[in-house]
Amino acid sequence: MHRFLKHLSFVIMALILGGCATTYVPISWGKGDTVKKLSKEDLFLSALFNRYDPDRSTLRVSGASFEEVMMPAEVKFHLGAYRPDTKLIYRNLFQQYSDEQLRSVILHELAHHVWHNGMTPQQHEEWRQYLTANPTPMQSMVRSTYKPGSDFDSEDFAYAVEFARPRDIEELVQLKIITVEERDRIMKAKFPENAAPSTGKPLVRTAEGPHPAYDDVDAPQVTPPKSTTDQKDQAPQHEIY
Repeated sequence: MHRFLKHLSFVIMALILGGCATTYVPISWGKGDTVKKLSKEDLFLSALFNRYDPDRSTLRVSGASFEEVMMPAEVKFHLGAYRPDTKLIYRNLFQQYSDEQLRSVILHELAHHVWHNGMTPQQHEEWRQYLTANPTPMQSMVRSTYKPGSDFDSEDFAYAVEFARPRDIEELVQLKIITVEERDRIMKAKFPENAAPSTGKPLVRTAEGPHPAYDDVDAPQVTPPKSTTDQKDQAPQHEIY
C-alpha cells in the first residue's frame, strides 16, 4: 500500500509540473444548431460571416481535433481556438457554454479569420495606426500574458472586435470591413442609448491552434503563477487569449 501511494504521488506531481492536455474540437460538434443560429441572427456575427465566410466553413463539423497543454488551473479559462491552417473555429471539449459564451468565442475567433484571410497588408497597417491613436483596454492584457514575439496585432484586432467600442465599429467601416448599414444596425443593437461599452475582463480566453508553416503564435498563458513561468517558456506555445 505504501508503495502504491508513493507511486501515485509521483504521478500526481508529474501532472502538476507537466501540465495537462485540453482537447479542442470543431465548435459545431454537438452544438451545430446553436452555432448556426448565432451566425445568422447575431447582427455582428452575420455581418462578418456573410462577407468573409458566407458558407460558414469555419463552423464545419469535419476537422481534426487538437490538444493544448496547459496548467490544470488554466483549463477552465480556455474556451475557444482558431487554426489558420484549417481555417476552423474550435471549442474546448470539456467546457459547458452558455449561448453568450459561444457568441463571444465565435466573434473572437472569426475576427482572427478575418485578420488572416480577409484583410490586406494595407488594412493591417491602417488598423495598427488606428489602435496606436486609440488603444483598447485589452492591449496591456495581451502584452502581459502572451509570449514576446507573438502575433499581438491579430490578438489586438480580435479583442477589439469582441469588445468593440463605438469608435472601433466606426473604424471597421472606414476600413471597409463592414458597411455603413451594418454599422448602423450593430450600433442600434449594441449601444441603443449610446451607453459606454464594458471595459471589464473578457468573458473567455481562447487559443489559436498550431501554425504549420510559421512560428508566430502567442503563448498559452493566462497570468500563470510564478512557479509555472519557467516551464511555460520551455514548452511549445500556441496562441491563447
